[in-house]
Amino acid sequence: MTTQETTLYRYRADGPMSLIDAIAACQKALEGAIALLYSPQSCTLARLAPDGTLRDAGDRVLDLTDVFEARLFNAVCELRWLNRLAGVGDAALIAETAQQSLNGFAATKPQACECLPQQYLLWGERARSQPSAESWQRLADARIGKLDIPLAQGFAQDQRVYLKTREYLDAVDDYGNVAVIEERLVKLEVA
Repeated sequence: MTTQETTLYRYRADGPMSLIDAIAACQKALEGAIALLYSPQSCTLARLAPDGTLRDAGDRVLDLTDVFEARLFNAVCELRWLNRLAGVGDAALIAETAQQSLNGFAATKPQACECLPQQYLLWGERARSQPSAESWQRLADARIGKLDIPLAQGFAQDQRVYLKTREYLDAVDDYGNVAVIEERLVKLEVA
């Protein structure tokens, strides 16, 4: 296990806001971000378009009405949003570099910590029928059906897609015990 030292920067929204407002407030930092959206009906992956909308593999603007949790991420930062009541909720952004272009967010004290790269295997194999949209791939499995993912990199049937993350570790008590204090989604990658 190899860790590296880093500084973690955290920002919290000044008050409750909609997901659309949270994205607009952080849009410069989130350029090219991938969105992981949870609703009662599904878990969906989308891409943040330059106009601030979230779009699916068919380049359709997604309806965010039923989304109760969202994580938008790129190599620089991650925006987290949680619906608290009627489409308004809490928003926070984490990054390893200071962010200057956030509207309506307040910074907390930067925290020095250890960083550990991690990864999660996405369920499914490369599907025979792929989406027609450029920079999208389709995973499929008999148990879960199909999942379109925003990934430009092509891959073979025997390769898998991973969600790369970074865990942030720090001492959590006076005895030197270390725990994961944050986790940041970073990118999708074929391996």
